[in-house]
Formats: sequence, C-alpha cells, structure tokens
Amino acid sequence: MTDGSRLAPIPKFPDFYEALNDREPFPWQTRLAEQVGDSGCWPPEIGVPTGLGKTACLDIAIWWLASQAGLPPSDRTAPTRIWWLVNRRLLVDSTADHAERIRDALREGGNDVLRTVAARLRSLAAAPTASPLEVIRLRGGVASRRPTDPSVPTVILSTIPMYGSRLLFRGYGTSRTLRPVEAALAGCDSLLLVDEAHLARHLTNLIPALAACNPGAEQVLNASRSRPRVVALTATGEASEEDRFDLDEQDRANETVRKRLNAAKPVRVVEVSKGRPEEHLADVATELVETAGFASSCLVFANTPDTARRVLARLRKQFSRNAADLLLLTGRTREREAERIRKRILHRGEGMAANRDPRAERTRHLIVVATQTLEVGADIDAEYMVTEACGVRALTQRLGRLNRLGRFDHARGVYVHAPPPKQKARKGAGTAGWPVYGREPVTVLERLKDELHPRRGDVDLSPSRVSNVLGEPHDDPGRAPEVLDGLLWEWVKTTTQPAGEAPVEPYFSGISGVDYSVAVIWRAHLPEAGMRIWPRPFEREVVSVPIRKLRDALAETSDVHRLRSDQTTVEVVAVRDVRPGDTVLLPSNEGRLDEFGWNPDAVSPVLDVSILERGLPLDQTAIERLGFSLSKKTETKSGLVRLQHLLAMALGEVRDDEEIDKAEQREAAEQFLQALLRITPGGWDESEWDATISRLDPEVVVTPREVARLRLTAPETEEERGIGSDEMDETSLSPAAVHLDPHGEAVGALSGLIAERLGLARELATVVGQAGRWHDIGKADPRFQRWLDPDAGARNGRSSPLLAKSGMPRSRWNATQATSGWPRGGRHEELSARLLQTRMENQDDEFDPGEADLLLHLVASHHGNGRPLTPPTDDGAPDRVAWEVEGVRVEAPADLSLIDWEQPARFRRLNRRFGPWGLALLEAVLRQADHAVSSGMLVPEGEATP
Repeated sequence: MTDGSRLAPIPKFPDFYEALNDREPFPWQTRLAEQVGDSGCWPPEIGVPTGLGKTACLDIAIWWLASQAGLPPSDRTAPTRIWWLVNRRLLVDSTADHAERIRDALREGGNDVLRTVAARLRSLAAAPTASPLEVIRLRGGVASRRPTDPSVPTVILSTIPMYGSRLLFRGYGTSRTLRPVEAALAGCDSLLLVDEAHLARHLTNLIPALAACNPGAEQVLNASRSRPRVVALTATGEASEEDRFDLDEQDRANETVRKRLNAAKPVRVVEVSKGRPEEHLADVATELVETAGFASSCLVFANTPDTARRVLARLRKQFSRNAADLLLLTGRTREREAERIRKRILHRGEGMAANRDPRAERTRHLIVVATQTLEVGADIDAEYMVTEACGVRALTQRLGRLNRLGRFDHARGVYVHAPPPKQKARKGAGTAGWPVYGREPVTVLERLKDELHPRRGDVDLSPSRVSNVLGEPHDDPGRAPEVLDGLLWEWVKTTTQPAGEAPVEPYFSGISGVDYSVAVIWRAHLPEAGMRIWPRPFEREVVSVPIRKLRDALAETSDVHRLRSDQTTVEVVAVRDVRPGDTVLLPSNEGRLDEFGWNPDAVSPVLDVSILERGLPLDQTAIERLGFSLSKKTETKSGLVRLQHLLAMALGEVRDDEEIDKAEQREAAEQFLQALLRITPGGWDESEWDATISRLDPEVVVTPREVARLRLTAPETEEERGIGSDEMDETSLSPAAVHLDPHGEAVGALSGLIAERLGLARELATVVGQAGRWHDIGKADPRFQRWLDPDAGARNGRSSPLLAKSGMPRSRWNATQATSGWPRGGRHEELSARLLQTRMENQDDEFDPGEADLLLHLVASHHGNGRPLTPPTDDGAPDRVAWEVEGVRVEAPADLSLIDWEQPARFRRLNRRFGPWGLALLEAVLRQADHAVSSGMLVPEGEATP
C-alpha cells in the first residue's frame, strides 16, 4: 500500500485549475471544489447556466480524487472512475477535448502543481508506471477500449445508451465475455457527471432503483463507492433549492460572469401557418446573414436529421460555394467525416469556436445546420441563430450557443414556429405535436409572444432573463418500466443470454424515447459467415443508425452481415432480425454515406476507414469494391500485367505445376501495390490513397479464419490486432512462450495489489490473489500443452515447466489445436476450477464456504463463462488432469463434456452476497490483471515479466 505520508500535499484547487487552464477559476468553481473537498460528497444538481464553465466539474472531480490519495483506500470516498455522460453522440465535444488536455498536462507535468497531482493520482493505481489519468471516449456503438485496470484513475466520456447498456450487463459493442467487466466499471466506484441531465431523467431515476437490487455491494467497497454517484449538470433542472448548487452574489459580481449573463440575445418570433419547416428555417437564415452587411456565422437548429438535410439542400440552392460555407451536423455522422466538419467549425478564422478572435474578418458566411447534437457539450459562439419550434429546455440550451461569451452586440436569434407534421397531428386530440417535443412548443410560443418588446418585436432571452421568460418546462419524458429482481437476474446471466429476455433500452431511455439504433460500418471486405472480421471495428468508422432507417434503406428481405456476440465473428442475417446495439457491415461500394453522414440516397463509394488506418485486405471482391477490375490489364512499371495474377502470386495461389517462394510473393505484392497507385478509388482523396498504399508492408499476413492482408508499416497495437476475444483462448498467445507457474504468480500478485489499491477487504483481496495464482492450472492438461507447444513431447511430464502462453505465430494457432486433441470450444478454466474444488474437498478445513464459492467462481469465470454455466463441449476424454496446489497433488476428470451443475447455485449465492456489480468488480480485478500481465502492460512492482 502506498504510504500517504510520502505524498506531497494536494495543491489548492485554484492553483490546480490555473495550472491547467492558464486562468483563474470562476468563484462558483472554487466554492464547489471546497464544498466537495470538505464534505466528501457532491450536491445532487449543479444549476449553473450554460456558458459559465460547467466543464470545470471535471477538473474538480480529478482534483478531489487526487486529494484523497493519502487516505487508506478503504476510507476513500472519491470514486476512481469519472463518467461524463451526454444524452446523444456529440460531434463537437469540448468536454472530451478538455479531458484529453488534462490527461496530457498531467503526463507531461509542466510545473510543480501538475507533477504533485499526477504523483498522487499514480499512487492510486496498482502499477507504479501507470498513467496518472486515462481518458476514454465511448460514442459510436463499438467499444474501443476500457481502463487498463480498475484501480487506474479514468475519465470516460459516454453517451447515455453506451453507459446504460453497460450498467445493465448488455454493453453495446462489447463482446459477450467482457460484458461483466464493463458492467463493473459502470456500476460501482464511479462518479456520473450527467451533462444536461434533464435529457437523461430515466437513467438518473434508474440508478437509485437499482440500489434495491444490489444489497451486498457494500461488502466489496465502502458505501460511498459501492454504487454510482449521480450529479446532474443542468441549467433547467428540477432539484429543490437545498439540493441545487447555483451562482451566488460573488459570482454575479464577477465581470466575466456578469458579461455572459447579460449577453445580448434578442429573439424574433416567426409564426407561420403553412409550409414545410425546412423552407422557413432556410429562408430566415438566408435573410439574417444577407442583411448583416458582412460575412457572419449562423447556427440553424432543426429537430430531426431529415429536416436538417432538407434545410441544407435548400440553402445550397440559395448560396454559391464562394458566398457561404454550409455544414451539416447530426448524430448520424461517422467520426472521420465529423473530424473534417469539426475542423471547419473550430477554424480560428472562418469558424465559430468560442475562442475565435471576434475581430478576425471572414471571407464568407458560415452556416451550420444541426440537430440536438449541438445543444450540449459544444463550446461554440454564433452571431446568429435560427431554431425550429422546440421545448423550454431545448431552447435554453440552443440559446447557449448564441453570443455565448457576450462579444457580439449585433447577435440575433429567430424562433420559427411552424405547424407540426400532419402525420403527427392525425394521431388524435391531445396527442398531436412536434417530433421530440410533443405539445410543448405551443406553450413556448405563448410565453414568447407575451414577452415581445412593443417596438422592436423581439424577446430578450439573455441568460439572466431566459428562465423568467420561458418559465417551467412542460416536457414529459414518458414512462420507463420498473426494474425487478427477476429482470436483472436475467441480464446478469451473460454467458448464455436467455431467449426472449426483456430489452434493456427502455429502462434508461423510457418506453417512448428509446433510440433503437445499430452501429453501421462500411468495409471493402465482408467476411463469409463464420469467418472473423479484420480489423475489429473501431469508433472512427462507425455511424449510429436507427434500425427503422436501416430497414427503410434496404429491402425488407435483404440480408446483412452482422457481428456475433463475440464482436469478432460474422454472421449473415435478414435485416428484419437486426437488434439494437448490433454492429452491421455494409459493402463500401454501396454508398448510403456522404460527407455529412448517413444518407440512404447516396450512391457514391464510401471510404473504408479500416484500410486507411490498419491495412489492405487481399481479397478479389474487396479489391473490386474499391473500383479495380481484376479481369483487365493495368499498366505498371513492369509492363502490362494482370492484377488478378499479381494478387494470386502475392497470396501464393499458383497452379499445381508451379512453385513460388517468399521472395517471389513479396515481389508480386510490391508490383500489385504499384498497380493500385495508378487509380484513386471512389470516396478517397488522392493524397490519402497514395499515402496509405505507400505505407503498406508487402509482407502478406495470413491468419486462420481471417482475410489475408498487407498491414501498414506502423506496428499494430493489441486493440488493432483484435486479440480481445476469449472465444478460442487466443490470449494464450504471446511474443514468447511463458511458463505456467510464473504467469500465475504474476497475475496473483497484480490481482491482489489492484484489490488492495481499491480498498477491498483483506479477505477478499486474498481470495482474488489466490484465484489469480491458480486461474490457469487447467492448462496442465496434456492436450492443452500440445496445443501450446506441439513439439513438447516429454516436456509434458512434471519434470519440465508447463506453459501458460505459447510463442507460436497466430497463423498456426487453429491448426495446432486441431492436432493436439484439445476439443474445439473446450474451456481450460473449467479444468482449473475442478482441480481447485478437488483440493478444497481434501483440505476443507482451510477454506471458509463463502470464500471457497468466490475462489471457484473467479477461476471458472476468468474468461467470461460460468455466469451461470460454462458451456460444455463434445469430448468424452477418459483421462485425468493433475496439478500440485500448494504442495498437494490433485487430480480431476479431463472430460470437458461434463457440466458443473453446482455453478448456477454458487453464482446465485455470490450475487446475493456481493450484489451483481460487486461480484462483477471482483471478476474484473482478476481478468484485467490477467490481460495486463499477458500483454506485458502492467507488472506488479518488484516482479519480472513472466
């Protein structure tokens, strides 16, 4: 345990804030930090108006965590993980950028204050070389990564669906085997800073409701950290005065705060009785910027992506390319395209970033059409704003992007109240209304008209007046179903998902507000059913698309490629069978994506981002999808050759009467790449294509059940290689062979250290450490040893060290398994648990029944199985497996078709004792220690890498 007395004292919050941001904090930020530091808890709601630095709550949470580094871990009240939650996927997310700047500043340690805080944060983690702070973004429907281990201070920026699905053991983009780990990281030792929490009321209501289903959580961590702690950040909240933290007189006396509170925001009301909303929105925006007398910025808010696209189309007819820069932002944009849009919005000369110099002259207008995706988390400052009719809360947030810093005396807004869509109005009296906002826009219109200035004909909606003018919100989030123990029990069973189980989405989104979406990616290579995708999906290539939109775009009888629950293997299903949270693959030459995101009418080829960032699949269909014909001749430096022949030679596919060696294959691959440089595929910039092809290593990589490829010359990370699935024991591969005993000792030591750093009770930390030492002993089975080392022979005897990891190339892994005798789908952890159970039965006086349950479960579940059963496999082996546990030789049946029918009852008892998330955290400690040791990322202090 770290000696807290050796840590330098925590700097005061204003010093930390200034070291990070090069400016003093606002009075309310210092006051909140002091309140949190003194009381050890947060107010339920932060009601500071938008534009006054609510992002600093992140700085406060990090400083608070560092301030408690000197306490015994069991006494610490500050959670290790800080989640920043938003209701929708953000494309311009200033909070994420700010979190990454904090991370980088702490890593670099540019002054004494930052070095002190960084050292205190590092002391919380198990590994002394750990980063002081990790930052992770979860937005696109696929899981990019997770904290290195549960003891590392981490900021996670997430949408509500990504967090909520993880909390309920059904994490979007998470493989079946890793769902318990993700649930643990969401469900305990976490502070939830919910930005504009009025948009996430179902989630904030769900958290306390789950507490009743989690009675044993405090046996794992103390009461303050055993469950998520929710802090609502909203200027339009509902908390009582005593539960709400707000500005005080000292804040209002601050010159900067006063300027922003009184920022000019006159809003004209345009009420129309006919016509489509997009027509009026586009026409009003055109009028605003054309009458300005100078090039200016205008933000247009539409309520739906479809309306926003139609606004853009109309604006394109009204402006020439040189007169205005027209951009579209919706939640259906891929990160690659979003980055380009973001750069244009945040451009220091032509953009509308809040830190743009207002004196800089523009050369043309900037008009950004956006949906609710820009209502929160976007630090932008527009001179003009046009908004479609909406609710009180939405209008308040949209106004926060208009003259945000009070620098534009000419700022103006227009509120366009058009009739609701006719199809909505026909639903019946009392229910007709606008998409998203129901009947509330009627109330907003009435209140705005009541406050119209008699001469100017507008309404003053500066931050100091907006709540008085708009009044209380009348929005109805609808109903969410009640969480029952029986439902949660079904979700907790992650190994075999029960058929017909209740979907999790309504519980954090409400019954009427569920966004049933899928993650869509575009690839040139679509694996056949049963094959694995390469590379694994990553966030930058994903678009989140509502299922109904996907079905509308594709024929109802169409088949699509979908990732199975392992998030690695592909299956082909009918589009009608696609479920929320699925990952769907579309061919890159099919279109349906343009420069602004999902567009079912787009027909141009889509750039396959995986090629840009990972490498080129060597597959004839994939190459043809890029626009290359493999049946025609293409001119290269070598003369006229056929691409198809070069591809076949690169893959070693020649006639039976021909031979080809490695050097000839490499030469063919080089010639093939030279031929590809001659033509730029559709969807690619010429410079991007040339740079990508030029960086490819002509050494062909062949891996079983994956497409052959040429990789980029930069080395792949573990995430890029896709070694994240436990389905085929691929974590038993490493750069070099690793012996079983030292591997177990290293995992046990790191598991125990993580448990200690988290503040687990001593007896729990001991059991977790024991499980780490013994988790892999089932690999002693001679068949598994032959799989790890086909040439082991006599080394299978007790006189030679057994292996935990093989150093063989991945290309041999499947073939070696087939000849070893180890059954496909067999689980070595089942044998580990059998051996331990035999040991306990022979030495029952050494093990408390509760601890024995936990030890067996942790070993059985360390690859995500055993919740509640480990799936059997066709085996029938008559042999026995043997191992020596603490000097006692034990044996157990090696037949992997046998089922441990005691495991379901054991799993149930442990859930009752520790709660679902407490048990998942105990599993996560062992599993992430195993992953860290196996990858060489983390090794306990004083230990050598095994």
